[in-house]
Amino acid sequence: MKKLFSLGLIVLLTLALLTACGGASDGSKDKGAGNVTYKDGTYTAEEPDFDDHGWKAQIEIKVEGGKITEVNFDEVNQEGKKKSEDTEYIERFKQQKNVDIVDAYDTLEKGLVEKQDPDAVDTYTGATGATEKFKALAKEALKEAQSK
Repeated sequence: MKKLFSLGLIVLLTLALLTACGGASDGSKDKGAGNVTYKDGTYTAEEPDFDDHGWKAQIEIKVEGGKITEVNFDEVNQEGKKKSEDTEYIERFKQQKNVDIVDAYDTLEKGLVEKQDPDAVDTYTGATGATEKFKALAKEALKEAQSK
């Protein structure tokens, strides 16, 4: 009797798991690479204020043929100097975190072109703050580009 009860419980749990993982049955698709179409154009966003270190993140996203084709992300200081061109900052960041911030920006940009969805872009280890800024600004810039 206990074996029959255990078997029934296993079957019930398996069915529940399969049902939960089955996905939508109404034909709708999840948002992800290949499923999102954007309006062609160039879209920008930037942080409203400079952070505690004097930097403000900015992004420019180019869309062609309904897909993201180019992304430029950087941070600027109050003088307009780009973080990616500040050799002193780049070296200090490398020494402190063992991370190349220019490589981080490049990897994030390529990730968005590849995945077409800011939420799908992987976090760059050691540059979590930059990743968070990148994703937030990418979402903001792409709001205007969303096809309805």
